[in-house]
Amino acid sequence: MLLVLTILVLVVAGTLVWLNAAAQAQVNASGMLTVYLPHASIAHAAGAASAATTGAVVRAGDTVSTDTKGRAGVGLPDGTLTRLASDTTVAFDSAHFTKSGNLHDVSLTQQAGRTFTNVQHLVTGTAFDVHGKAATASVHGTKFEVLILADGTMTVKVFQGVMTLHSSTGSITINAGQQGTASPNGTLSGPIPIAPDPNDPFGPALEASNAVAANTTPGTEQDFIGAPLHNGERQQYRYSYAGGSMVKAAVGYPGSAMKLTMRAPDGQQYFGTGRLPVVTVNNAPAGIYTIFVDGVSGLGAAGEEPFVAVASVEACQSADTEGNGAVHRGYTAQELITAVQQSGAGLSNLKLTFSPNSAAGAIINGSGTYNGVGWSGSVVLVAHNGVLDIMPTGGNVFGMSVPAQQVVQQIAAAIGQDPSNVNPGFMVDRLFTCNSVMIVDGRTI
Repeated sequence: MLLVLTILVLVVAGTLVWLNAAAQAQVNASGMLTVYLPHASIAHAAGAASAATTGAVVRAGDTVSTDTKGRAGVGLPDGTLTRLASDTTVAFDSAHFTKSGNLHDVSLTQQAGRTFTNVQHLVTGTAFDVHGKAATASVHGTKFEVLILADGTMTVKVFQGVMTLHSSTGSITINAGQQGTASPNGTLSGPIPIAPDPNDPFGPALEASNAVAANTTPGTEQDFIGAPLHNGERQQYRYSYAGGSMVKAAVGYPGSAMKLTMRAPDGQQYFGTGRLPVVTVNNAPAGIYTIFVDGVSGLGAAGEEPFVAVASVEACQSADTEGNGAVHRGYTAQELITAVQQSGAGLSNLKLTFSPNSAAGAIINGSGTYNGVGWSGSVVLVAHNGVLDIMPTGGNVFGMSVPAQQVVQQIAAAIGQDPSNVNPGFMVDRLFTCNSVMIVDGRTI
């Protein structure tokens, strides 16, 4: 894994010598589609919609839709994730990153349905807008939900941070724990406390996520959305953990009764029941954890979708650990610098920094001298479908901008593969940073 990252730095440094004087203040960012439950479709630009599967690329101008049973999500390379409930249509108008790898702006048009968005890396000047029929929600926080009814009525719920809902009639500020509404003609009302909604699938999901986030390491959480579960049925999921401390799981669902079971690698089983079942394994052994969700009673003919969240405690320090199929790697910027210097590849004065705390992905900024030429650049590194997705966000040589797409092409040519599909030698489940240490978790089985 360290070898892969070393090659990454060397290749990026080398390709930044390809000069290009066309200044580029920001970089187009594409998203990756995850289909949690079928079916979803995607329409590229003005083309017709077609069936979509996990891994499809979502670019500016594309529209993603779910049917009456579908659930999907679109993730940006910095870890920002927009989840789509069933019967939801969202057009991704634009998304850009700054050259330093931070989110610069995102614009969505939600035509119908529900979305839940968790925004990462919000910095001063960032713009994240969701447009409805007669109003726009502008984000100043990180967790929010948007509901668009058939008549165009727009309701915004804020779970974390602050949002502004504005239309031709004025604007209102919505704080965490509040919701506001825009009528089809743009009339605004609220804010009021978030009202209970039995049809909202994101409420139970947020509860489960919050339950496992308590006393665990940000970035270790993995979420799973199951198909509708009926009485007597069982679903199962897997979570890799290389050992050392604690693993916690929770399941959120609209109501009735479900049972949560977590089987540790040593065969011990831990159980939870109730409205929000939570189980915790202390002194958790290394290996692959299997999480079971059982439908007990009252789930009805249509069943209910369970939302499973799992998180753990990991040390924010250098590490190289494997156990019973689970892999845990921790790298500091200095370790990567040392590895590059030992490679004797013509780099000097090398400086690297990782984003200090990111729950999804890592921003790597670097500068130095390559064969006598000064350079600087940034990449966003994320885990996607078990591999590494490397997105250069631009570079600079002699004060001249190098477009990110040119860097992508040169990386692909140098390493002989798509930089959005780099295999480090094991299945990557999670990649995040904490205290400026980059953590990569995964499994060999």
